[in-house]
Amino acid sequence: MKYKINKKTNSRSDILFNNNLVMPKRSQVTIFIILALILVVGIVLIFVLIKKPEIQIEDVENPQTYIESCTHDAVEEAIDILSEQGGDISPKGSTMFRGKNITYLCYNANYYAPCINQRPLLIEHIQDEITNYITPKVENCFQSLKKELEKKNYIVEIGEMELKTELQTEQVSVNINRDFKMSNRDTTREFKNFKMNLVHPIYEMLKVAMKITNQEAEFCNFDILSFMIFYPEYDLDKFRPGNSDVIYQIRDKTTNQEFKFAIRSCALPPGF
Repeated sequence: MKYKINKKTNSRSDILFNNNLVMPKRSQVTIFIILALILVVGIVLIFVLIKKPEIQIEDVENPQTYIESCTHDAVEEAIDILSEQGGDISPKGSTMFRGKNITYLCYNANYYAPCINQRPLLIEHIQDEITNYITPKVENCFQSLKKELEKKNYIVEIGEMELKTELQTEQVSVNINRDFKMSNRDTTREFKNFKMNLVHPIYEMLKVAMKITNQEAEFCNFDILSFMIFYPEYDLDKFRPGNSDVIYQIRDKTTNQEFKFAIRSCALPPGF
């Protein structure tokens, strides 16, 4: 008996069977591709989100903005130093506390005697300290601006500078009167006044410091707890570093800005 061999290899059932094997493999490949794309996109997003903001270079062709930004940085730096050192850039009558020389706003070297107010015009003093500190820095701002403009083929003329700092409610203002002229083949622009406003509670904190100083000079004490009940926007601390000095710290709760200063009033002799 002879058997007939069927050489037809792809019946309908075989095709369906083979397709059922191929389709899952294709689906798996597609899923892996999608997952890989999601992973790549996720990594890119992470780097974008955690990437530090780039430092923006001020447009030197806008002198107002350039000088304002540069002055802003100098004023913040001055206030940080003054706030840590009792209102002096270079403290003279001061005491050491936590590695900083802190100026006495009220002082008496004698025992039992109330202190004498050393800064009756504290706000005016701080204004002068800021002005003196930032003046050479603002001058450098103008010179840097001049150099950058000259690189762009501008001719720059700069006059004498008058700078004034003013402390006001919740802000520090700096007014700069100075003739500034920039010109090239196409245009000429002239400026006479530059102004910078910095939002900061230093004015209010100095008023609190003056209130404390006046009461220490009169009563040899200041009740910080009673004050904070009536003025909850402030957090006051009083430190005694182990001698007759008292260090006051005023903190504005909204901004976390602080101002420290020293007092020596009605000091007791050693052993008391």
